[in-house]
Amino acid sequence: WNGNGSSRPSGNNWAQPSDHRSPARGNPRASSQTKSTEPELQAQNPVVTPPLANGWQWASRPRPSGPESSKDDVASSGLDPEANNPEVEDSSDDDNDDDMSDDYDSDASEKSFETRKMNKWFKSFFEVINTLSVDQIHEHTRQWHCPACKNGPGAIDWFKGLQSLVTHARTKGSKRVKLHRELAALLEEEMSRRGSSVVPSGEQFGKWKGLRESTDREIVWPPMVIVMNTLLEKDEDDKWLGMGNQELLEYFSDYAATKARHAYGPGGHRGMSVLIFESSAVGYMEAERLHKHFIDQRTDRDTWQNRRVPFLPGGKRQLYGFLARKEDMETFNRHCQGKSRLKYEMRSHNEMVVAQMKQMSEDNQQLNYLKNKVVKTEQRSKVVEETLGVITQKLRETMEENIFVRSKAKEKHSEYEEEMKSQEKFFHDQIENIHKATEDKESEFERLLQEERAKARQCDVDSGTTENRRLRKEQVQRFIECQVKDVQEFEAERDELIKAHEEKKVQLKKEYMAKEVELEKEFDAALTGLMEKHRPGTFQASSSRNP
Repeated sequence: WNGNGSSRPSGNNWAQPSDHRSPARGNPRASSQTKSTEPELQAQNPVVTPPLANGWQWASRPRPSGPESSKDDVASSGLDPEANNPEVEDSSDDDNDDDMSDDYDSDASEKSFETRKMNKWFKSFFEVINTLSVDQIHEHTRQWHCPACKNGPGAIDWFKGLQSLVTHARTKGSKRVKLHRELAALLEEEMSRRGSSVVPSGEQFGKWKGLRESTDREIVWPPMVIVMNTLLEKDEDDKWLGMGNQELLEYFSDYAATKARHAYGPGGHRGMSVLIFESSAVGYMEAERLHKHFIDQRTDRDTWQNRRVPFLPGGKRQLYGFLARKEDMETFNRHCQGKSRLKYEMRSHNEMVVAQMKQMSEDNQQLNYLKNKVVKTEQRSKVVEETLGVITQKLRETMEENIFVRSKAKEKHSEYEEEMKSQEKFFHDQIENIHKATEDKESEFERLLQEERAKARQCDVDSGTTENRRLRKEQVQRFIECQVKDVQEFEAERDELIKAHEEKKVQLKKEYMAKEVELEKEFDAALTGLMEKHRPGTFQASSSRNP
């Protein structure tokens, strides 16, 4: 409620007459008049026509005079051959708003508030509103369906609190836009009449206004730049000729366009061309860069629509250009059917450009990190490789030295073994000689015993008297017994002597082995000390090589 008795909500211009106008049938000069949606043009031309008396009757509306009437496309300046052909039908006569239902009467400014609430889209919704109090409506836990999204993609979405529903209706930007704006206006008016507002009391203060709820916008995808005034001359059949695809690409080769297309109609080339860029954030940035180039050269959309100069001094044509919009693409495809139509989509700028640029930035940071990591790894690998080379060389030299030392040691060991064998043989021979001499002595001793015994036995014991014979027998017997006893004592003492000798030999061998072990330990300790003395130092790479 704006305080002047009008039920039209302030700040919502959907109910005002649109600046989108269609020419009357039968006027060939008006068939290509375009619409200006630039915010700066609207600021320069703040003229607002009064509400329509009979709804959205485009064909019956008079065209205002002034700057708006001069916003024409190529045809209105005589550059488009279609302007002189009354048989060509203007495809812009029907401004079908595909985001509203066909049976929705958009002339809401001429209806009462209650009548607007009874629209088939909102009737059941406001019947529920009428049963609730203001406090019940403002409950934060209450959830709402959007009636303007009914039977559409957003019909199942829930909005928590009335404020979020109104925000949705104000900012909806793809389907049923006018219907959503009408819903927002009706809710504001409803709450105003109940003495409240969409924003509950107590939440209207202590807050700041920052960015808009949505900074997104729809863009033509793939990115395209419209280039105007690409006509050249007429041929023999009175058809317009214009710039070719490759020629257009060469003119703007600094901006990495991938394709070029031109608009043709019954009169030939229409003087309207398009540069198509890569379907990526980079492609869009290239298209935007070309768009800014046209702005800097003052050959942009505004200049083309209001202050165009088709020819430069000398007769050359001046090219104009700007980023393509949906209405530009529809104008371009006016005479194209089926596969000949230039295909495009209206996509989210945030999704196709901003998100991709953020992802590219993250990937670039990750790539830089990985590059730095690879450089450091390569530097470390180089240092390790150099260190490994030095250590390998030292190891090779050490191994060669060890091989030489081992060969010398083997030679010395062989010499020592030969010497030990010689010494062993010498001492073994001496021992064998001693053993042989001992055996000879034992044999001689045995022979003497046998001879003495034989002599005793050969003694004549039968001669003489009986007493003498008995005495001689007793003497021989005593000699033999004494000899036997002596031999037994000899053998016993010899056994004891042999045993003592063997024990001394064993003891001597033990002492020898102990001394040999001790000698080996002394050798090992001396060799360990020698290796410690000549141990190579630890290699350390120079700190200047460290990354």
